[in-house]
Amino acid sequence: MDAFKTRCAWPNCSEEGTFSAPKNPRDLSQRQFFCGAHIKEFNKRWNGLDGFSMEELYKMQDGTAQWQRPGWNMGLHGQGGSTVGKGGRNPFETADDLYGFFTNRVARERNGESLPSTRHLPADVKEACAIFAIEQPLAEAVLKKRYLGLVKQHHPDVNKSPDAPEHIKRINVAFRILVDYAERQGLTL
Repeated sequence: MDAFKTRCAWPNCSEEGTFSAPKNPRDLSQRQFFCGAHIKEFNKRWNGLDGFSMEELYKMQDGTAQWQRPGWNMGLHGQGGSTVGKGGRNPFETADDLYGFFTNRVARERNGESLPSTRHLPADVKEACAIFAIEQPLAEAVLKKRYLGLVKQHHPDVNKSPDAPEHIKRINVAFRILVDYAERQGLTL
């Protein structure tokens, strides 16, 4: 055997240990190596919960143990989920908001309008609604009017932006998704 090769950790085995396995259920970073024949035997006998008390097992099940993972603040600027950035301004007001979705939403929130919940919608329908800057329920006149406006604004013949072909594709796909969803829900468009 070469000096860099590891010997199988199984007692009285002189084969090369090429298969990694944990030494201790409490510290899975400590490793030992077994040959092909003995790794199978090790796996049959291994109990990853060996040595844990019932209280520790219950904590693992209910998630209170947290597995010693580091935590961090969520949201913009680490402010626990707040969408308002530094200085009290909403960062989406100045972002490149292609469809005006965020700026329209911020304006409605400032005016005290309640925003309908879209939690019950499938993800593709939510995204299509965001592209069209509309909320549920779908109204035929609103959807078609918004579609025509977006097509006029982003059509490659009118808008010479290099992104225009991609935008028009997204608009067409979103329109098809919304029409299909409306038909499935029994709404007439």
